[in-house]
Amino acid sequence: MLTAAATALTRTDDTAGVVLVGGSVTLLGWILTALWLVGVLFVSPAIAVAAPIAFAPSLVARGYFVRVTRGAIQSGDAAGAPSLVAWGELVRDGLKSALLSAALLAPLAGGLAVGGGAVAALVAGPVDPESTATAVESALGPNGPAAVAVVAAGVVAALVGAYLLSFAYVRPAALAAFAASGRLRDGLSPRTVASVAATGSYATGWTLAVGALAVGYAVAAPTVPLIVGVALAFLARVVAHGLYGRGAAGALREGSARDAAVRPAVRTDRDAARTGSRTARRADATRRTDATSGAGAARVADATREIGRARDDPPVPVVSGDGGRPMRGEPPAPVQVGRGVPVDEAGATGGDDAGDADDAGGAESDGDPVGGFEWGPSLADAEGKR
Repeated sequence: MLTAAATALTRTDDTAGVVLVGGSVTLLGWILTALWLVGVLFVSPAIAVAAPIAFAPSLVARGYFVRVTRGAIQSGDAAGAPSLVAWGELVRDGLKSALLSAALLAPLAGGLAVGGGAVAALVAGPVDPESTATAVESALGPNGPAAVAVVAAGVVAALVGAYLLSFAYVRPAALAAFAASGRLRDGLSPRTVASVAATGSYATGWTLAVGALAVGYAVAAPTVPLIVGVALAFLARVVAHGLYGRGAAGALREGSARDAAVRPAVRTDRDAARTGSRTARRADATRRTDATSGAGAARVADATREIGRARDDPPVPVVSGDGGRPMRGEPPAPVQVGRGVPVDEAGATGGDDAGDADDAGGAESDGDPVGGFEWGPSLADAEGKR
């Protein structure tokens, strides 16, 4: 697993491009985010409107990590790192990844806000802090208030640390669930995330990813001023997300297989119930309006036949893809990075390809050593026309 994730970039279509562009995007994201924060805090709050520009590079990097995780889930150890192309999709996936992290951290932020508000209310409220400190001192001794403050701070720090550790373990599982389906709600589904996080393969992949990040950041930190460290940090995160996807692949595939087996039966039962309800409503309406007429009987027969045909029709298949929508076609990565251009080959059958083949054959019979291309009249023809 570790070897496949570490060598994934060597099996991509544009290794150098991914490293250079990924490192540049990472560096630009760090710089713009820091400048934005400084501007908002110390210059003017109006600079907050520049958030889309400041966070765009970071969203591109986040979206690429989602793509790396998705590729590792779909192809396993044989997957190479994807090319860093289609930036619009990367920004969209990066934004969903950021929302996923924000949703998972929301309980912690809410708890801290409630605790801080309660302390502020006690201090500024009817309770006198000095009288409270005096009561604590009389009960616990002269060092009682300090001991209570230290214990309270320790409890809060322990709870925050435990939550952050849980977040560090659960968040990659949620990211893998989101990357596998493209639907943010799958990454926020407790059942789906728990089924991934509870597997041994995911625990192994997560442990290896933590080690890869620790080693990568330790090597990258001294060389960050030389820009090389930024690229190394980017590569460490690519390896880590590849490990996340490979570790979660088994559980997600089993879950997809179970959903695919259950979905047709559920859909069939739902269609049958809807068909029965429509049958009852149509039959009741027909009996009320046309009970005594021959036309009513014909309508009843037509409606019965129509309902029978609807019942016999197969259910509409569920569309799978990014967010439940069909996946859009995309040119191959070599074409997008400029390393290849599709060209019709001579000898293809049918249509214009056949005509191209005939033209190529004619050019070869006329002595064209290349075949298929004629840049202008030959020198012999030009001299004959003078």
